[in-house]
Amino acid sequence: MPPDAPLVLLVAAHPDDEILGAGIWLERHREYETHILHVTDGSPRDLRDAQAAGFRTREAYAAARRREVLAALRSVGVPPERCHQLGVTDQEAYLCLGNVVQGVKQLVKELRPDIVLTTAYEGGHPDHDAAALAVWAVQRSERNFEHREFPLYHAGPAGEMMTGSFLPGHAAGSEEVLQFSAQEQEGKRRVLDCFVSQAKTLSQFGVESERFRSCGRYDFTKAPHPGTLLYERWGWGISGADWRKRAAAVLGTLDNES
Repeated sequence: MPPDAPLVLLVAAHPDDEILGAGIWLERHREYETHILHVTDGSPRDLRDAQAAGFRTREAYAAARRREVLAALRSVGVPPERCHQLGVTDQEAYLCLGNVVQGVKQLVKELRPDIVLTTAYEGGHPDHDAAALAVWAVQRSERNFEHREFPLYHAGPAGEMMTGSFLPGHAAGSEEVLQFSAQEQEGKRRVLDCFVSQAKTLSQFGVESERFRSCGRYDFTKAPHPGTLLYERWGWGISGADWRKRAAAVLGTLDNES
């Protein structure tokens, strides 16, 4: 590893978000010392996803997702010892936002990364938005790393799932678009194939490019876009209003501490 190579921390809400959003970026930057922090274990308390994937318990499903992501990350040059986890239950990061912020902050202080990558605030999944808030809050207090973000998915005009593009309208830096060669497209497909339990979901994502930008200027007490958020459409019983109320409480606490 070159002595001047940057140290990167990628904060992923779920075990597969880092490959979906930045798999080829990781492959192209193998010379970087990259660490991954998974906020959740990828296994919701509701067993519908676990049972659909053939698992009887939440714990077995979480363990399978951990094995899958370690195999995928190893294939792009990130060894298991650089894969950290907070262990929050999938879909519940917003319920413990303060702990998520503190977990990210602790690892940032330990690693002292030059770059922190995470998901954009886009209302697609409440855990993605929790990761976005946590990194934003830590960068605001620490100010010693570059905060960059990538999109995963959000609601389209008719409520459909839009993948791989940023929401318009946020004040942010210009996009960096990585266009893949045919070989890289095939490589990303192979890495995504590691996620056997997620095959149906991941089939909805393209493998032609990845997008990055400097973090947008967010107000986490306001919805990321007008209308119904994607996760509000999915019957999880999670409202954007409740998410934002909890975000406001956590950010208020952090302001009082600073």
